[in-house]
Amino acid sequence: MGTAVLRKSVRDLTRRKARAAFTIATLALAVAGVGIYAMPSLIDRTMQDEIAAGQVANLTVSLQPLELDDATLEQLERLPHVVAVEPRYAVATRVYVGERRADGYIEGIRDFGAQRVDVVRLQDGARPRPGEVLTEAQNANQGVFGGGAGDTVRIVTPGGGEETLPISGVGHSLGGGQDVTDDGEVVLYADAATIADLTGARGITSLAFRLDEGADARATAAAVRDVLAGVRGFAGFTDLPEVRAPTYWPGKENFTLFIDFFSVVTILALLSSVVLIANTMTTLVAEETREIGVMKALGARRRQVARVYLTSALLLGAAATVVGAALGVLLANVLVDFLGETFFAVDVTPGVDVRVLLASAAVGLLAPPLAALPAIRRAVRVDLREALEATGSAAGTLDAADRLVRRATFLPRSVGIGLRNAARRKRRGLATAVIVALAVGNLLAILGLAAATSTKVHASWDEHGEDVKVVSRGAQRLDDRAIALVRATPGVAAVESMFATDAVLDDEDAVIWAIRQRTMFGHDVTDGRWFSQAEEDAAARVVVVQRSLAQVAGVDVGDRVRLDTAAGAAAFRVVGIADNAQEEGTAVYVPLATMHALQGGGRARDFDLWVRATSSDHAFVDRVTTRLEDTLSSAGYEVGTEILYVREADDARMFGTVMTSIAVLGFLVVAISTVGLANALTMSVLERRREIGILRCVGARARDVRRIFLTEGLVLALAGWLAGIPVGYALMRLLVWFVDEFVHVDLVPEFPLVNVWLALAGTVVIALVVLALPVRRAARTRPEEALRYA
Repeated sequence: MGTAVLRKSVRDLTRRKARAAFTIATLALAVAGVGIYAMPSLIDRTMQDEIAAGQVANLTVSLQPLELDDATLEQLERLPHVVAVEPRYAVATRVYVGERRADGYIEGIRDFGAQRVDVVRLQDGARPRPGEVLTEAQNANQGVFGGGAGDTVRIVTPGGGEETLPISGVGHSLGGGQDVTDDGEVVLYADAATIADLTGARGITSLAFRLDEGADARATAAAVRDVLAGVRGFAGFTDLPEVRAPTYWPGKENFTLFIDFFSVVTILALLSSVVLIANTMTTLVAEETREIGVMKALGARRRQVARVYLTSALLLGAAATVVGAALGVLLANVLVDFLGETFFAVDVTPGVDVRVLLASAAVGLLAPPLAALPAIRRAVRVDLREALEATGSAAGTLDAADRLVRRATFLPRSVGIGLRNAARRKRRGLATAVIVALAVGNLLAILGLAAATSTKVHASWDEHGEDVKVVSRGAQRLDDRAIALVRATPGVAAVESMFATDAVLDDEDAVIWAIRQRTMFGHDVTDGRWFSQAEEDAAARVVVVQRSLAQVAGVDVGDRVRLDTAAGAAAFRVVGIADNAQEEGTAVYVPLATMHALQGGGRARDFDLWVRATSSDHAFVDRVTTRLEDTLSSAGYEVGTEILYVREADDARMFGTVMTSIAVLGFLVVAISTVGLANALTMSVLERRREIGILRCVGARARDVRRIFLTEGLVLALAGWLAGIPVGYALMRLLVWFVDEFVHVDLVPEFPLVNVWLALAGTVVIALVVLALPVRRAARTRPEEALRYA
């Protein structure tokens, strides 16, 4: 009996090879999507090897340029839990990329042959000699600078002059490579002598430490501070110590977000494949109603009938599992190798995650029988007489909808018949329309969320009142003299001092914006108030917190919070909650004078300027920016500049790519879901073979038959689209609520009408493609073959 069941199941599936192949392919894609979950383990294994090979630091402290002798370095290395310490010498610069000047920095290495922490490894060429540089491999990978071994690089020196340096080779370190990826800066490496020649100073700007497994990195940072306190010229760290957890590697958060995005794709693909399997099995049972009757007439029991179709579902699952699991392993390795090379400049070792492989097999084998249960239940309940009398005709009953269509005499007869057919099998038509409605609803919800997010991002840029931000990148802070030089620069309308620094607010990461009470920044305080001029004059410890951070930290107006910065910890009173979205929702706003006082009085060590030009014309802003760089550099200031319209365009480009990906994903879901239309129409063709024969006998042409069934399919698709509009709106509101509650980003719900028409066009086009095969089949049915079902 088991062999007979297997033969029948195989025969049932191979009878409609295209449908079986499409179903297997769809489920295989879902199974392959599960393989995406192997990517974290594959990349993590490689990155842990990279951490070991590159001896990546566990602790990094930033300094104003400070001269340290060998005795002090040895004292630091003797601190508890310190394995090795490496001094670094960095100089901020501007690098010519063609005729354009881009932000960059040169990192100085004491001895390329004896690096012990954050090793810069040579990938091509030779180690740099004095007066030469290495280029970071990610410069070329990310397209920020394409020079290689044997080329030269032209830079702007801190004094405002220019130097052309030979490039001896290509090097790579995880930290430097991530700076290129995250900030778009050009990163170069040189020896300490070259840095000294460029800057005229020999001070160390950072110390990188490797610690043993039992180390408390923050306690070590405090011990380092104590040692350096005895060094002449030390004035504290310039930023919070950077601590790396043992399993963390630079760029891990972005990679995790990428995996989360693909997880959504996997879930949607799996749901779509389950729906398709359910439709396929339902169609299969409908096709074989007479065969089920014959089986029962010959003595087959319900259990045996169920076994036939359960075996069919398992065969579909087994085939999809074999294909999908192999495809998932290949896909995970190809993707992780591409991402590793593109974003981290590493070659990922191919591998297989056994746990993910088993999960893929479980999904592939369990999903089909579970999805097939409704169809199997229907098969075992088929009445024997009903099954034996099945003729392939579906006359249905005459109801109000049918009579209404009959009155529409202005419609072509074939279109009218198609409309009546769509309304004749209400349960099936409703189920098909619901599938399409859910797909369209998902698409509209995702597009609505993308539009709301895009609006929020653009609104965050509109909050800026500056055209250019001048960033201090050297030991010489931007003081009153620098402000006077900027104000006197032709084309400058206004200048405002500010600076930003990393902080921790009640154990939550934050970024302090130290700004004026009267600021060009467009703050939006929704609860409480902005700090007053009197509070700024008194250097009061008051703070305005962005809403998303306030929700995470659980603070409200009137609360007292603790802010930890490089200058130490201090208690602040929350006077307002702002509905801005700066620094990815982690910004807090403090009076500039307050931060000056906390950092030892006077000016802050890191001091930036917002500059508004007299015209917002892009070319004009570019010219003003060049003047500012030249003026400040010639006066001895090391600066970088950030042009607002350039940064906003970069963000818009990034979000455009994301929105395009989301739209493609949404249309993919619609495409898979409309396969249900093909199954519904296939069933309609099977049920109406006798009617098709009669129509052909009385003179109906193939195009008339084609028009009947195309009308039926399009009516179901359009009904699904129409029902999907309110579904999409409800889902969009749900997603916005979810983002607000769990991601703590306050979005304004958006439901652009253009997306509704876009979804309509996509639904119609996809439906036409999907319906092509069953419509073609109906049109090619011969009268004598169809009349055999009478």
